[in-house]
Amino acid sequence: MNLYVVNLDRAPERLADTKRLFDEAGLSFVRIPGVDGAALPPAERRRTCPPVRFYLANGYRALPGEIGCVLSHLAAWKAAFAGGEALAAVFEDDVSFDAGGLRAALASAERDNDPAVPTVWLLQSRVPPPPPDLGGRAWFDILETDDAGNVFWTSSYVLNAAAARRLAEILTPMCNVADAWSAFARCGVRVLAMARPCCGQRETVSTIERKEGFLWRQAWFRRFHWTKWRFAIRVDLFLKRLEGKRFPS
Repeated sequence: MNLYVVNLDRAPERLADTKRLFDEAGLSFVRIPGVDGAALPPAERRRTCPPVRFYLANGYRALPGEIGCVLSHLAAWKAAFAGGEALAAVFEDDVSFDAGGLRAALASAERDNDPAVPTVWLLQSRVPPPPPDLGGRAWFDILETDDAGNVFWTSSYVLNAAAARRLAEILTPMCNVADAWSAFARCGVRVLAMARPCCGQRETVSTIERKEGFLWRQAWFRRFHWTKWRFAIRVDLFLKRLEGKRFPS
């Protein structure tokens, strides 16, 4: 399994810190040049992320950095599976991890992968706590929790080729952020989280610049988790049908 790190050209210091971390763990990675959403022409941002569609799903206008994040991960998946690989591990350049735990998680994903089932293995913390009846399992499906509508970051995850194809279909055009794993799980992607996460995020400044009042605008809309996700998914399916795109079964 190859490892990929998404990194903006304007953040060489973050790449250097990440490389030092991987070198200490004896791991190598391939750098994926990140897409700087703020540098994209407004017309291209609108084409990538139709404003009305995104607002219906999220209750606010997409930030340029969020658009760039989606495009960056799409580029990572395209590069990762261009040669017919079965699995890929994708990291952002602010990741931190326990080397032993990461190796074990990667081996577990390789061992349990079913190429016919679109699957993502979330490696990071900031996911819902595991269900009480976990029974010693190392992984749990996020749909087993009641934390619907949450986002869990994209700092570190493994996915198979089927998941990459499905996620690319869901996010083209972009109707949600790259880490809306609960929404993706309701669109046919199996999303697993670690009972004991092996990865986290370093204390760095986010490259997604948030405007004043951004978190407040997110908060009022997120109170309607279930209604929001169901409505957003149905709207997107309807729009895809109008465009002549049959959503994958």
